[in-house]
Amino acid sequence: MFEESLDQLLGEQADPVAAGWRLRELAESAADHGPALVDELVSRTESLASSDPAIVGGLLRVVHTTLLSLGGDVIAGLDPGRIESIHDALPTGTPNRYLLLHLLATMRNPDSLSRLVAILQKSPPQKWMEAAQVLSPLMQHADWPVALVYPELLNAIEHPSLASPVLDLANYLFRKARVATHPAADRVPTLNVLLGEISGRLSRFEENPHTFGDDVDTVQNRLGEAVALAVSLCDTVGILGDESSIGKLNQTVELKHRRVQCEAAGALSRMGDEAGQKRLIELTNDPSARLRAIHYADELGIGDRVDEANRSDRATAESEVSLWLSQPQQMGVPPTSVEVVDSQRMMWPSFEDPIDIHLVRFEYNFGERVYSNVAIAGPVTFAMSADVADFSMTDIYAIYAGWHADHPDIFSVVADQLNEVQIRVMSELQKHLDHLGYESIKPAMLGFFLEEKAGVFTAMRDNKPCAVVTDGLETIDHPIGGRLRPIQPIDLFNLYKGRKMLRTFNPTSDGDLEDIVESD
Repeated sequence: MFEESLDQLLGEQADPVAAGWRLRELAESAADHGPALVDELVSRTESLASSDPAIVGGLLRVVHTTLLSLGGDVIAGLDPGRIESIHDALPTGTPNRYLLLHLLATMRNPDSLSRLVAILQKSPPQKWMEAAQVLSPLMQHADWPVALVYPELLNAIEHPSLASPVLDLANYLFRKARVATHPAADRVPTLNVLLGEISGRLSRFEENPHTFGDDVDTVQNRLGEAVALAVSLCDTVGILGDESSIGKLNQTVELKHRRVQCEAAGALSRMGDEAGQKRLIELTNDPSARLRAIHYADELGIGDRVDEANRSDRATAESEVSLWLSQPQQMGVPPTSVEVVDSQRMMWPSFEDPIDIHLVRFEYNFGERVYSNVAIAGPVTFAMSADVADFSMTDIYAIYAGWHADHPDIFSVVADQLNEVQIRVMSELQKHLDHLGYESIKPAMLGFFLEEKAGVFTAMRDNKPCAVVTDGLETIDHPIGGRLRPIQPIDLFNLYKGRKMLRTFNPTSDGDLEDIVESD
């Protein structure tokens, strides 16, 4: 069934260049046959061990995706021992090995869980987010025997990648009353030591980021792991409520990282510490910590001390944008400043009723450089890569509406992938731009908006470079020269469709959205 594909993928003779399409071929042939693929790999453990780790990592992704698509019952029917035999045969440096552990956790039977706990202690995932994914099925289901996992799994907190997910799962089980006593109740001294160590590491990082590495990826990975562990430790010692933890929590609450501060203040507040409660209320004034701080204050019965202005829709929108920007895959740190600059209640793509939309200006001050833009909050929280700060407010709404629209009849095709019919359409639209006086016109993409077609081009107008979109009736252009983050062709198509959608969804006579019907 897929023997030929595996013959080409496994062993020292495998061609890394051809591996990509061979893996796609395998994924197609293995659909609906995940268990058979597992059996075939078990029979090839010897060649698996001598294979290219990168290829094997891709193979593990195929196995994992195929089995997940077949559902939990199929995965539950697998032999945990066969999954472990594949894991043990993997060559050193194989990526995605954690996906096999995720399958063991998904099975949730005594055999699979016993093997999972043993493997995690001797061969933990490399990254904490991988470890969190491994344990996620145990948070999503309540049909597994806790005693087979805890307290033994707590021995794995010596591994940096596992410490945070292991503590988070223990806290979850206690909160959900799956256990009468917290699994880490007898480990407070160890937890205090760990909290002191991680707080010290984060403090040194704040003084010198190079203590976490010399390249961006390494620093972000280590910082993310350290923050996750600090948060989990604060949560754990806060739940346990032992006064011996107060000193380390006071050390942690002095860190600059707002999420860590918030967790430490929340833990202190749970213990009735007045200074901790005061700091928690202060954090409700900080957009990046506000939502979590308010939640903790309400949970602890001190929500009446929160300024009502910090509960407003505008304050919430500022917080959502700040949190979004703080994510590692975005800026990684909160903005220097954030402020709602406009709000409207309107119909929006994919929503049946009018909703509140907020435009939020943010700024990062890096000393000699300043980075700012305008994000959206409400139906979604997002910030364009392109600089839209000099757009009119109505066009900022429009470009985000166009970006957010999701419909099978709304899509685009880049210029070098157009078919003959689409090329003829683009040619006619290019002639229209030529008649309008644009010069040096170059096709970028053809956009399809329901039954309408719009061509997006780069061009010159009045000796200035611009991007321009036209459907033959409506034409929009925007300058792209001399800008650090100029809009891209897809951005202009988003603006085009967003204008059309908003003026269709929001006919108005009160002037609030009258600019939306403007066209250049």
